[in-house]
Amino acid sequence: MTAPSTGTTTVATRCIFRGSDYFETGARVLGWEGPDGGPTKTTSDRLATPLVCAGQEGRTFTWGPLSVEGFEDLSLDDATVLGFTSAEYQAGLRSRWLRRALIQSEQELAAELLPPEDKWEAEEREGAGDWEEWNPVRRVPYPADAMFDRHEVIGWAADEVDDSLVWAEDRFLRHYLVRDGSTGSIERSDAPLRDVGLEALSMKDALILGFDTAEYQTALRVRILERRQVRDDLDMAESIMPPAIVRSGLNRHGRLCSDRIGGWPLWQRNGWEENRPLREWITRRERTDATRSTSRRVNAQSVVPSPLQR
Repeated sequence: MTAPSTGTTTVATRCIFRGSDYFETGARVLGWEGPDGGPTKTTSDRLATPLVCAGQEGRTFTWGPLSVEGFEDLSLDDATVLGFTSAEYQAGLRSRWLRRALIQSEQELAAELLPPEDKWEAEEREGAGDWEEWNPVRRVPYPADAMFDRHEVIGWAADEVDDSLVWAEDRFLRHYLVRDGSTGSIERSDAPLRDVGLEALSMKDALILGFDTAEYQTALRVRILERRQVRDDLDMAESIMPPAIVRSGLNRHGRLCSDRIGGWPLWQRNGWEENRPLREWITRRERTDATRSTSRRVNAQSVVPSPLQR
């Protein structure tokens, strides 16, 4: 975030693509704007209250509120300072990516935390067809904070891969250590991060493993809009800032771009050449197949990994 020169502006685009350097060199949040104009730790409505920030040069300024600016400019550290949980942070991002909607109040934020209750609500919030999707990776995740709190990541496992392999340093192919929240025991994750998903970790856990805000946001965006998980470090590097024409396509089509390979809207004769870059982007990586069912799907919070997978 930067100090506004002529006031704040509401951004109507679906996605705002930020690189790691944006968060590393940008302002940091000090707190909510209090009655005296200085920072305070609490506020009655976190979506309606401006933020107090400090720029690199030390000058403080107000920014926001989040109901106007959205969550994209908040780093993981900023969100923690402001008291947002991992589930709330993801909800703020998810609402914009799915519907171009900025959360306007605490009540809307609380509602966004909950998965759709029926097919009609799912179509309104996520798009048509998702209610019958049973492949968990292709569904929109609605993680609860209770899920994040079950385990605490404490670092990478020391024996995750054979050092002779060329991809030994790839973070997504490594296992990590977690502490059980109830017993205190430390265990090695059963699966590497590529099979769990960076977006399934809490903000704190992601930072402990060395991931930054841009990477965390990217993992969630890829999971929601492209219906897949980031597979390796190269995939992450490419996905943080896709080519401009791909960014435009993601903004235009959103989650529809990955609904079904060979289907609408990217594979229709009308707009075939126009949609070629996004079509090639969506199919450049191995994908999980759609698994449709006519039955009512299970609760949407089941899309997150079980404790044994973390």
